[in-house]
Amino acid sequence: MKFRHPAIICAATLGATSVPASADISALYEVESYEDEIDRAVDFAMTIEVSDEGHARLHLSGRSSYFLIREGAVYAVARGIDGPYAERLDDLEAVIENAGQAGGFSLEILAQLPEIELVKSGTVKVGTWKGQGYAQRDYDDEIGRPELVVTEDGSLRPIGKAFAQLIEGRFGALRSLSLTGLFGGLGLYDQGVRDLLKGGTPIRISHLELSEVSSQDIDPARFELPPRVLTRDEIRSQNEPFEWAPAFGRQPEG
Repeated sequence: MKFRHPAIICAATLGATSVPASADISALYEVESYEDEIDRAVDFAMTIEVSDEGHARLHLSGRSSYFLIREGAVYAVARGIDGPYAERLDDLEAVIENAGQAGGFSLEILAQLPEIELVKSGTVKVGTWKGQGYAQRDYDDEIGRPELVVTEDGSLRPIGKAFAQLIEGRFGALRSLSLTGLFGGLGLYDQGVRDLLKGGTPIRISHLELSEVSSQDIDPARFELPPRVLTRDEIRSQNEPFEWAPAFGRQPEG
């Protein structure tokens, strides 16, 4: 699976120029190459913006929702009939027993997936950045291209911290796998992969690569929560299944 969608960052491209640690920073991730016409038709990109205060906003192109991180809490912000609203993902995870209710895989299925064996593949250059590459050993013992590249570049660390917060928590991997449909070949369900992302900043994940970085000031309003933030009771009610066909005498679990 590839990651795609159009994304725009109104920002000056810094390339290899270092970004001050105490400034706003934005990053654009895009697919580095296309294998066929279908790939080009479903172009995908991701932006991550981080404020000087540490707030973060993550967008996937082609979606009307986005993730917002404030004071360590991760929110999903979506459009409702009466305007935008936010759900605190810790609250969502607290009231949903089966992740299938949120449109994702169940935790039981994730627990049965095999661990990914990562093989270090040396230093890999991605655009103007360099990082440690990791390839995946396949079932037939073949080792593919380095699908994960993580850099320790300090100027990009705010981006890495924001990304790591997104995949934390009980359903952290599901936020990426199912709620965003973002990652495929290299599974973020794997704890080893997630641990690597805690210590650095990804500059490549499968076909998605860091392409531009900007230190242009970001409007603080972009990090504000919408007026309506759902309570746990509202989230529980919103995710309560409608009655199934009464003729069959039972309600499937999901």
